[in-house]
Amino acid sequence: MVLYIVNGSVLKTYLAAKCEDGQKIIAFNESMITGKCGEDIFSDSFFRQRAENLQIAYEQYDAVTVAELDELLHFAYDEIILWFDADMFCQMNVLTLCAYLDAVKYRGRVQLNIVRQDFWQCAGWQDIVIKSYPIELQGYHAIYQEVLCGRQVKEKEYPVFAELQQGIRLYANYISPRGDIRSAIARLVKENRSKQFIIKEISEQYPQYGIGDYNIQLLCCELE
Repeated sequence: MVLYIVNGSVLKTYLAAKCEDGQKIIAFNESMITGKCGEDIFSDSFFRQRAENLQIAYEQYDAVTVAELDELLHFAYDEIILWFDADMFCQMNVLTLCAYLDAVKYRGRVQLNIVRQDFWQCAGWQDIVIKSYPIELQGYHAIYQEVLCGRQVKEKEYPVFAELQQGIRLYANYISPRGDIRSAIARLVKENRSKQFIIKEISEQYPQYGIGDYNIQLLCCELE
């Protein structure tokens, strides 16, 4: 049995239409770059902290995120295939999923497919995969603890695939008070630019971060 975990509802819908009938596909509807996260991944306390940090009611978070993870948390699969973009936002979500599988000592096969951001333009699902990696899970939970829980990114090469290595470097820049995005937003706020202008500008100038409207608006409020 194979479980597909994808980067959001749009890709889930795309794959459901393109793949074999009955293929189990779930979306990881999270933003792990936003706020704090606990070490006991996907525990009740983890989920409640995440809802609080995302500033949404737990009932809404439960319906959108927790319920979607039911297949991962409560059923056994021989193989898990992750389908995610190469940008920082997606890679921090990939780190979280791999850290969870490491922590629970998952013994099945794990494969990561790096997908095109414009995947919906492709006729077949095979065409959306840019790169594919088998993942050895050992050590991912320790990296997660250091990077996402401790927010202490070390000046070293982590033993991970290239896209996650880059994602970790970008995340360190993203959370830095003097990071590229914070500096750019602070400048635009000082210029009295509208939030919509700032969102468009940041999205276009920093696509490698993969951050959406919600996170840009949070930074705008923080830096006003």
